[in-house]
Amino acid sequence: MKRRLIVSCFILFFLVSCQSQIIPTRASLAMIPGGGGLPATYTAAPGTAVPTLTPIGTLRALPPTNTPPFIPSHTPAPPTPTPTETPTPTVVGPTPPVIKPIHAYGIREAIPYQAFPKPPGDNGWGMHWIPTVSQERGVVDQFVAEMVRMHIKWVVFLNDGANIGDNDYLVDRLVANGIMPVMRLYRDGILPYDGNLGAVVRHYRARGVYYFQLYNEPNVDIENQQSFANPDQYARAWANAARVVVENGGLPGIGALSPGGSYNHLQFLDRTFYALEYNGDAYLLNHAWLSAHNYHGTRPYNDPGGFLLFREYDKIVQAHLGRSLPIIGTEGGSYHPDPNVDRQFIEYQYTYMRNREPYFFAFSYWLIANRAGGGHDTQWEWQTLIRPNYVHPVVTEFFYKNAR
Repeated sequence: MKRRLIVSCFILFFLVSCQSQIIPTRASLAMIPGGGGLPATYTAAPGTAVPTLTPIGTLRALPPTNTPPFIPSHTPAPPTPTPTETPTPTVVGPTPPVIKPIHAYGIREAIPYQAFPKPPGDNGWGMHWIPTVSQERGVVDQFVAEMVRMHIKWVVFLNDGANIGDNDYLVDRLVANGIMPVMRLYRDGILPYDGNLGAVVRHYRARGVYYFQLYNEPNVDIENQQSFANPDQYARAWANAARVVVENGGLPGIGALSPGGSYNHLQFLDRTFYALEYNGDAYLLNHAWLSAHNYHGTRPYNDPGGFLLFREYDKIVQAHLGRSLPIIGTEGGSYHPDPNVDRQFIEYQYTYMRNREPYFFAFSYWLIANRAGGGHDTQWEWQTLIRPNYVHPVVTEFFYKNAR
């Protein structure tokens, strides 16, 4: 019992001693820097620990220390921006056309001009043949050899309507020499073709003819049976023939217009397209090409109504179809009493073909020969390059010497 009393007294003494050290006294509060005093109404009992009652809001901030601010030892370089690659804008051009073999296009599927056939080693140099519907074999051999020597790659010739056979030898010789034949199906007036047009197309397609020109200069009054040019009447006649050509594997050509015809050729072409569209025949243009008579004469080289006439035609085609049709110059040229003046213009025309517009397939001078090839109409003689006992200097000095 005595031992327990002694332990209890020891514990009580220990707790009182610790409390007097933990709870600050008035004197200890006075030693705190910035500390306040107790309220005046507070009176502590002698020997009693003084609680901390100073309101927080009355405490003052500690004075700043004398630690110097941080001064960098060197001036930092500005940050180097990370280089960013400037994106190159992507130029989206027209979708390239789908090129297939010519026979793989359906009748209502537009053939892009890039898919139309061309001769091997094509240079765009054409020539209108002799103005007769057939020639003897010796004449054919002579002038086909001349075409080869002159580096001609396209030859336009006349076929008597729906006749089959008269031009077999000519076509065979042209194709054998890498020359593209362009057959103008000659018809006097804008009338339906006599005979079996489909059989003609099948026959000559098998021999290498793709291009069939239908009618000629329909904007000239004398070429029309009603004695005046009529684009609607021509559109109907052309569509009836073109349908047969397309159905039998050929490519129908819109007959060349005369720049000097009684009906303005640009208006005639535009209204022909409108008529085809109105009549429901515009789908035939999917397989069509355009024949041009871009005679130049001696006008300035950049005259849009001369050699460059094909550009005006292309604008009309683009306005109706939104694309270009192949254009083949089937007649053209320059004529002057001085052959040296002729030569300058002819050289310009054929030299231009080296960097021509891609839709302009060929330019063809009218004519290579007339009487020298068996022709009988003397009115064409002065417009030929080769005559009996005469050869135009452009033949020997330009065509013979230029492979392109």
